Amino acid sequence: MLGAIIGDIVGSRWEFNPTNDYHFELFSDKNGFTDDTICTIAVADALLHHDSDFGKYIHRWCRKYPHPKGGYGGRFAQWVMSDNPKPYGSFGNGAAMRISPVAWFSLSATGKMETAEKATACTHNHPEGIKGAQAVVTAIHDCLEMHHLYEHIGRDEIMNHGLKRAINHFGYSIDIKLEDVQNRFDETCQGTVPVAFWIISQSVSFEDAIRKAVSLGADADTLGAIVGSIAEAIWGIPEWMKKKALSYLPKDMRDVLAAFRQICPWKLTAKIAKKQAETEQKQHLADIMKWKLGLGNLNKTLNGESPLPEKVKIATAKDWKTTPMPDDPNEVSELPFDFVIPAEAMDIIRKGHIPEAMEDHWFMYCDDEYIRYFRSWSGICAFEAHYTKKGDDYQVDKLRINHAQAKFGTNADEAGAALFRHLIIAESGGNSEASWQNYLQALDK
Repeated sequence: MLGAIIGDIVGSRWEFNPTNDYHFELFSDKNGFTDDTICTIAVADALLHHDSDFGKYIHRWCRKYPHPKGGYGGRFAQWVMSDNPKPYGSFGNGAAMRISPVAWFSLSATGKMETAEKATACTHNHPEGIKGAQAVVTAIHDCLEMHHLYEHIGRDEIMNHGLKRAINHFGYSIDIKLEDVQNRFDETCQGTVPVAFWIISQSVSFEDAIRKAVSLGADADTLGAIVGSIAEAIWGIPEWMKKKALSYLPKDMRDVLAAFRQICPWKLTAKIAKKQAETEQKQHLADIMKWKLGLGNLNKTLNGESPLPEKVKIATAKDWKTTPMPDDPNEVSELPFDFVIPAEAMDIIRKGHIPEAMEDHWFMYCDDEYIRYFRSWSGICAFEAHYTKKGDDYQVDKLRINHAQAKFGTNADEAGAALFRHLIIAESGGNSEASWQNYLQALDK
């Protein structure tokens, strides 16, 4: 549930001063906890005391902090000030922002749904309010279950399975366009919860999700709290962000968090954080690999340009300093190959590939029988592919792979063949991202 509190604190500065700047300062002296954090703490406190009268705890905590940053909403403020508070039929997003402790508490999936309704209905007893809270609990619970069930799991699997039930069962849609939700202040559950799921689906880390939520320019603190509560269950929270967020909270709130941590599966968050670190390290290595082995000057892609050279002339063996493929069979693998190159793609490949900058690591030329790729810095012949005409198209029927290629990240014949396919596909304008992912998968085998 700390993810919800972090989202609230980070978004608090922008609740009434919205920003679309993704690179905003996360924490400053203008940030603070709002009613979202107070109510989240109250729900956790009720759970700690195994008390189903959530309204009593929310009322007590809000009375204890009558003037939080941003204040309380109109009808909720009246509820707080009342000596005999009653639910008032609200379907506001406050129902979803405070509910995350229920998802982390040791209850069955059915028990969590019942508890989520109780924690919501004391104020937000409209069906849409209860539905929004239960959907968020379902999302968090299912994402945590995915981590429990599978040792190695990525963001896509969590999105496809961890959030699927929360979206489908409660009838939400995340077919959302940025222009339809950016800078739109919507305080309802039905207007906020689907947007939170959509943001999660577009994010790659906890911090990225929080930044996307806040820079949407909407209800920054509450959207940040809902997104943060789900993002924590997927990616975990960086340690520095935990420590920074806790510094904004008074001791009584920190005490509740500490006590809640003792009875809930917080070790799982460490496991998630470890996995996230491993994922980030793997992605970092993949980025390095792409810089070393990707085709063309990848720096050009930062400006939206194609990384490939302009191909103003047809490349020949004389256009680059190269060394031939070794003859020693101990240094080369020769594989039967079955790879069809369409005629229009072959027209591009025949032009070859002459690097235009040091950042391009490949040189290639094509004659009437072979396609040869060389490392541009060393001149080593990495691939030599024999091809024949096959109807209107062309078929690569034999591929030779230089074992020296292992120095650049190709550690086996299968990975080498996958890399060659990627080079040909990228060269001819095909789906190079898919072929690159295929190469990375072959590399892991």
